[in-house]
Amino acid sequence: MTLFELQEKRNKLLSDARAIMAGADVTTEQRVAVDKMLADANVIKADIERTVSLEADAAELRSVPNRVAQAPIADGAIVVAETRSMDERRAATAVALRNYAAGATFERRDLTIAIDGSVMIPVGVTDPKIALKSSGSVYDLVYKFRTSTGEAVKAPLLSDLANGFVLNSAPITTTDPSATGVTIQVDDIRSNPILLDNSLLNDVLFDLVGFVEKATQTRYQRTAANWITNGNTSNVGALSAVAAGITGATTLVTKYADLTGMLATLDPAYAIGASWLMSNATLANGIMNITDGNQRPIFLPFLDGGISGFAGTIFGFPVKINPYQPAIGVGNPYIQFGNFSEGYTYREVLPGIMLKKSVDRWIELNRTGFVAFARVGGAVTDAGSHPVITLTGK
Repeated sequence: MTLFELQEKRNKLLSDARAIMAGADVTTEQRVAVDKMLADANVIKADIERTVSLEADAAELRSVPNRVAQAPIADGAIVVAETRSMDERRAATAVALRNYAAGATFERRDLTIAIDGSVMIPVGVTDPKIALKSSGSVYDLVYKFRTSTGEAVKAPLLSDLANGFVLNSAPITTTDPSATGVTIQVDDIRSNPILLDNSLLNDVLFDLVGFVEKATQTRYQRTAANWITNGNTSNVGALSAVAAGITGATTLVTKYADLTGMLATLDPAYAIGASWLMSNATLANGIMNITDGNQRPIFLPFLDGGISGFAGTIFGFPVKINPYQPAIGVGNPYIQFGNFSEGYTYREVLPGIMLKKSVDRWIELNRTGFVAFARVGGAVTDAGSHPVITLTGK
């Protein structure tokens, strides 16, 4: 670890310790943690002093003429010791650069010449800035049915809503519950291969393999959210195809009465766990400007929405963002409300996402390939009482 890294690590420990002790009520566990941080900081302080001393000795050794400096020796390497002082080495480098600029070819030292004659200077690479795109909350809202095998599974749908008690004097008739069901099939899916140059894997400092694993997870989450919302024309049904609900009262405009109508249509049995689902554009352009009779906004933003997972509330129910929800349009199901874990089942075959690596298929390119596989399915599961209500654009 370099001197700079040691200093940064010690400063981080001291800063964290000060932040803990600045709190209003410091607990016993926090005091123990602070004591450990201070002990670690003292150990690092001693390491810093040792490193400073060693670097001073090394500098003194390099400044002595005709003194052989020690260098780390790799296995099988032939090492020629540098006997010149730092000033002598700087002067020689300056001469070499001037001669190169003048077109001389007798001394290039370790300079690498590009095809166009320019000097190729090695560059380092920082941690990348990764493009982000939200997968929304719909995957978290629906019910996840996980199985160890992939055979077709029947999801029974039972409804006893039409039946009740009668007077004892009434004629005896049978009133069996209504029994239907949907079959949830699974299909194999995969990601397109991600190819990484082996030289890049060796050279860069950040964790490329870790990036591939994270990228695979986010690819899957975005795909799952899109398919749950809009279907995949194969074995994943579309949540947006739920027909139960109402149609907007005004063309391409969301009104207060539309939302209260959805609230009135949902059976109170599904109120526990219910939430609103819409795109960020619908929330920003169509909902946030709606007010009640006292000019109070019906949408109340939640101050920690980015961490908690929901943007705010409407009529006390959380608002969840789904970037794949259709935009407002004639016939578009652009807002949904209800208990989505009751209204939709998303099936995954264990162990879930399997990331496989191949070092042989692209061997002539000196690249390593990563491909992810999974087995999934999904279906709307409405037994008849409509746990999810849809607002369709007029």
